[in-house]
Amino acid sequence: MNLLITSAASATAQIIVGALGGMHTLRLTDIPGKTSGDIIENELGHESETDELVAGIDAIVNIGYQGQSGLNTHLMDYHTRRMYNLLQAASDADVKRYINISTLKLFQDHEENLVVTEKWHSDPPTDDIELLGAHMAEYVCKEFARDRLIQVVNLRLGWPFVGDSLAGPDDTAAISHGMIGESIMAALTTEELIQWQDIHVQSPVNHQRFITKTAERLLPELYGRLSS
Repeated sequence: MNLLITSAASATAQIIVGALGGMHTLRLTDIPGKTSGDIIENELGHESETDELVAGIDAIVNIGYQGQSGLNTHLMDYHTRRMYNLLQAASDADVKRYINISTLKLFQDHEENLVVTEKWHSDPPTDDIELLGAHMAEYVCKEFARDRLIQVVNLRLGWPFVGDSLAGPDDTAAISHGMIGESIMAALTTEELIQWQDIHVQSPVNHQRFITKTAERLLPELYGRLSS
């Protein structure tokens, strides 16, 4: 597949690039001032450059949490106006699938004994601009999906990212780098999706904090490999 990965200079994007690079053709992009090497500079504005960026792309992997840094105004603009521009360009180009990388931290303030599923609504604190940005990015994506303009898979990943090492005893929501890559590869190819699909993903750990039954149902090959 021809894949576009946004916020490509970010640590999360680099984990994904490492996982997908040998299997798919990647087009990497980030905003001006953050590009180097093969990363294409793009403002994600209303102009034709955004249309050119998505031309020939089969699916987009968007870093919807901690892909950007800077002033609060920039972060909110990026996750709202610029996401709208990207989704509109993708819809116009008939991109088939948009994978938004979000975070289970949206539910971190809930008591750990609560059974948090994909049916729960996120309500992040307004003083955490990164979580608020992730929340807003989800809403922009959801509007496009509900209008049936593009299919969106909203992957809410656990934390912390623990590389290929085992999670610590207190890391009840951890996810490994390998599982991040595997979950995206599975989300790119599975056919058992609705137009807007929330999926919670974390590594199986002792005292696992979040329910992952939707991921186990929709991405069985991922969990099959983990248990084999």
